[in-house]
Amino acid sequence: MRNVAVVGAGVSPFGRLDALLYQEIGRPAVNDAIENAGIDRKLIESCYYGSCGGVGVGHEIMNECGMIGIPITRVVNACSSGSNAFRLAYMDIASGLSDCVMAMGIEKMKDVTMAVVGGGTRYQIEAKAYAHSSPMAGGGGGGGGGMAAGFALMGRAHMKIYGTKVEDFANITVKSRRNGSKNPKAEFQNLMTLEEVLDDVMINDPLTRSQCCPRTDGAAAVVLMSEDFVKKHHVESPIWVKGSAMGSNFGSANERAWFKETGSYYPPGFLTDYLVAQKVYEMAKVGPKDFYDRGFVECHDCFSVSEYVHYEDFGFCKKGEASPMINDGAFEIDGDLPVNPSGGLLSVGHPLGATGTRQVAEIYWQMTKHKEVAKRQVPDKHLDLGLQHTLGSPGPGFTNVMHIFSRDL
Repeated sequence: MRNVAVVGAGVSPFGRLDALLYQEIGRPAVNDAIENAGIDRKLIESCYYGSCGGVGVGHEIMNECGMIGIPITRVVNACSSGSNAFRLAYMDIASGLSDCVMAMGIEKMKDVTMAVVGGGTRYQIEAKAYAHSSPMAGGGGGGGGGMAAGFALMGRAHMKIYGTKVEDFANITVKSRRNGSKNPKAEFQNLMTLEEVLDDVMINDPLTRSQCCPRTDGAAAVVLMSEDFVKKHHVESPIWVKGSAMGSNFGSANERAWFKETGSYYPPGFLTDYLVAQKVYEMAKVGPKDFYDRGFVECHDCFSVSEYVHYEDFGFCKKGEASPMINDGAFEIDGDLPVNPSGGLLSVGHPLGATGTRQVAEIYWQMTKHKEVAKRQVPDKHLDLGLQHTLGSPGPGFTNVMHIFSRDL
């Protein structure tokens, strides 16, 4: 496989963009990514775009941006759609098919339900998935009560087993708002105190409204290149993809295999996260402890509980040990391991197809010290490694996508 780098990124404002069409949201992100890369748009040989609701919009956006006649592929994989599009773009170049590829994600989520964005059948599929999830794993269980209910149950299980407090989950939102306040593209840029988070409208105990990511409009795009093209076109600051991994089928075959091997269910969290993390670490030849020394993370914090269990599933700490680290500031921008310096989904928002590419853009900007992230810049010592992660639920299971990036080839 060939070496692949990210060489440019563009992100639209995230939030309520009622007056804008899909094309009007996506064009600036694509054009900004090309301008950021400093290349001629004629070099783009193919495009993959993540969008659950925007049928055909990627084709229109790319054509309107002057990239006519190239292969354009829409990727639909729930919340992981954008990450999946990036992974396919990476594989396109790594396999030798192309040398320069665009990965884009876009969605309009305001005033619609996930059922509408997913094509009208999502709720029935989702309910069936919940009915077959393991209550011990918390895996979206909730009897069809929706995502918030599933993550709330996971949080309650974690509290019962490990003594986790509601304040521990809420402090993740406090951190998110602090970072989001420094991100002009974020939907929520307001600071919140712990008391304000806890006193917010209760959605599903222990999750208050501000501990649930908003449904958002937005787009993001990144440009990828082969090593040969990076050299040929004298790209000054490429960020290299060192690992790419994906896993699915949470709550069924994976969990049965885990139970057979260990004699117990996987603790509250996501078994697929754990398994995919092992794959991406192996490919990148790093371990979770390396991120304490020289890395940072953009992970899928659709709810405060999800970010909490990701710390544990990724191996950043043992199960039940994340609380003191959260409360002591270990995951702040200037902490031992910066997590979601962008503000994450909780503050930036979560347009399903755009989130993964937006996370990659954040990592690229952080590693290249782009002006876009000047107010939330991760310290130099943590810029050697970047971990990107999304968790999607397309029907009866979870699909996890993870990438690791490095400034060094």
